[in-house]
Amino acid sequence: MTKYRKTLSELLPIFLLTISVLIFFCKVISSGKPLFGSDFVLYFYPVKAFIRDYVSACGALPFWNPYVFSGTPFIANIQASMFYPLGFLFYIMPTEYAYGYTIIIHCILGSIFMYVFVRSLSVNKAGAFLSAIIFTYNGFFMAHLYAGHLTFVQNYIWIPLIFFYLHKFLKFLHLRHAMLAGLFLGIQILGGFPQIAFYTIVALLLYGGYHIGIRLKRGERSSIFRLSGGMLIIILFGFALAAVQLLPTYEFTQLSTRSRGVTYEFATTDSFDPVNFVTFLMPNFFGNPANGSYWKSSEYWQFWELCAYVGIGPLLLLCFLKKEAQTHQVQFFFLLLLLLSLFLSLGRYNPLYRFIYHLPGLGHFRIPAQIIYLYVFSLSVLAAVGLNGLGRLESYPSPYKIMVGVGFLFFGGLIVAFFLWPVNFFNYVFRITGPSGLTPDLIPRLHETVRLSLFTGAGFFILVTALLHLRCTHRLGSTSLIVAFLLVTTVDLWSFANPLVRTTNLSLSKEKMDSLHFMKTDEELYRIVTTGSFFDPNEGLLYGYHDIQGYDPLILKRYLAYLNKSQNMPTASEAVNVRYVRSLDNNLIRMLNVKYNIIDHAGVLKLADYMPRASMVPKAVIVPDKKILDFMMNDNFDPTKTVIFGPECRRFMLPVCDGKDFEGSCLITHYGNEAIRIKASANQAGYLVLSEIFYPGWEATVDGKKVPILRGNYLFRVVPLDGGTHEVQLRFVSWPFRIGAIVSPLTLAGSLWFILWKWKSGSSHHRL
Repeated sequence: MTKYRKTLSELLPIFLLTISVLIFFCKVISSGKPLFGSDFVLYFYPVKAFIRDYVSACGALPFWNPYVFSGTPFIANIQASMFYPLGFLFYIMPTEYAYGYTIIIHCILGSIFMYVFVRSLSVNKAGAFLSAIIFTYNGFFMAHLYAGHLTFVQNYIWIPLIFFYLHKFLKFLHLRHAMLAGLFLGIQILGGFPQIAFYTIVALLLYGGYHIGIRLKRGERSSIFRLSGGMLIIILFGFALAAVQLLPTYEFTQLSTRSRGVTYEFATTDSFDPVNFVTFLMPNFFGNPANGSYWKSSEYWQFWELCAYVGIGPLLLLCFLKKEAQTHQVQFFFLLLLLLSLFLSLGRYNPLYRFIYHLPGLGHFRIPAQIIYLYVFSLSVLAAVGLNGLGRLESYPSPYKIMVGVGFLFFGGLIVAFFLWPVNFFNYVFRITGPSGLTPDLIPRLHETVRLSLFTGAGFFILVTALLHLRCTHRLGSTSLIVAFLLVTTVDLWSFANPLVRTTNLSLSKEKMDSLHFMKTDEELYRIVTTGSFFDPNEGLLYGYHDIQGYDPLILKRYLAYLNKSQNMPTASEAVNVRYVRSLDNNLIRMLNVKYNIIDHAGVLKLADYMPRASMVPKAVIVPDKKILDFMMNDNFDPTKTVIFGPECRRFMLPVCDGKDFEGSCLITHYGNEAIRIKASANQAGYLVLSEIFYPGWEATVDGKKVPILRGNYLFRVVPLDGGTHEVQLRFVSWPFRIGAIVSPLTLAGSLWFILWKWKSGSSHHRL
């Protein structure tokens, strides 16, 4: 084969993979409508639109977000993925359309990365092509795409590329491969899903440790130091490249509800329920939220967190793994990783998870089922290895005979029970699943949903086993079998995934437009609270109103305690979506500058009693930190006359004043995301109290002189002032970002210099 034909032969699968993605998303491309994603609409659309609008208006990135949670550090929001390289479309085109095309680009790259990685494992082109199909169109990935989990997509596709360079490093021990693996790990981290990045690091450390064990067994002790050093370089370079985002996020995390981890109950939210193993063969057995038939749970997110369908054929290919010199070590590791990921995904259903939960890192994340993506990745590799040996198949392997027998008994038994004893069948299913989503309108559709799922699963099972039977009896050639197998697997996965890809319309209702118009006519600075579902949690980012609630995995710990106290809720409770504020007649809510209550279909209700965003207060008292919220909830406390400090502020307090004859005023002359100017005056010394969240990085000057900002009233920024008229300026400066903005570019520049220039001098000089 000539060099040209060999190159063309290698590029053809990549071309076909690209075309397959374009065909799969043709409804998005041809319709010109935005791609639907549940969390994209609720979370990522407002966040990305806010970034784009801010950059367009100010020519800089937003560092502070005043629109949700009464103000929060936007630069610390890793899910905003502001520094992610492949997020460029969100800066150059409307946000709603950028999402769909970003997904398409990522699917193309993910399939190519997977193909390239598996080819590097000495697997033929057909096997690598199959692995790319599974990796791109599996149920877990497609269900998360339907859920609108942009950051999951941005993290997921880099796994095979990281492993590609990790594998090359472990094979050749060249420093450049370790650096490239580290750089792509850094890009994955910048993608904005810390839990996926954490699991990826665990997987690559296990892969490195596995190879260290192999070399120790061979007696190659001299290379252990090189291997260990390379693994350390991968982790360090990944963190260093992502430092621009990681450092601000780490600072916020230490002050958030997850600073000391989360409770076991919260950490095991959405563990993989063993009854969901049935969806490994019949993904729509419990219905599908895309057509409104999901009946297992009233919470749709259980569908995309627990869906791990990879097709019938790839599962059967596990029976055809052979002990071959080139792939034996690889397939053994990925088989272990597959089992480990399933084991950990069980969470609360795993009797050992209470001990596992205390391992470093795991106690800071929820949804153990997220690790199923490693099961999908591992099975994609193993299926490719299985298909690689299928062409040389001469007889049925024993594991295959057992699996086929079990499969026929499973599908046959379910179908017989379904038709002969339907009442007993459903009673048993309900007893083991405990469905909470079986509403009266779904009951008439239940029979059809389960029947269709049974016949679809059984149909693909019979089709795949028929193909394998024809091959084992030599009635079908190896090439014909592989082509047919690839087609059946693609159709199998596409038939499940295609309904999950749909377009949407993001237009505003008339009621929303009327409410927004009313709020824009009020030029005063104020916040709102929504006591219903009329506005989505983060829509303040879209429409410019300041909300005291919001939706984000990271919430300032003090702020959540403050809100919970205002509602007489436990201060230690964890939350992601804060939409429960209903009690509005108390000091804590008034001090948040809440002027309007948005009520479903009732419009905008003005609250009778609220405090301004900034005010002058004459007196201050010291109260132990744990008692401040109780003190402020007392009706005897008057926030217009007194500010409460913790003991740490004692040395900054003004001389004791009884507040008699005190006269003060303040006017906010400029209010921006990262800068506030206030003109304040008083006839005697007092405290400028702002209904603005106290957070590290906010700096203040009074008449041009830098002064400290105190934390008063448990949560707010307070500036002590002498009597007279003063010009007060506050600005937000993120020092962790500034440090990261130096570390990340230096890491990128230094590593690229080494890779691109030193590579030419010969790889033999650059071994660890």
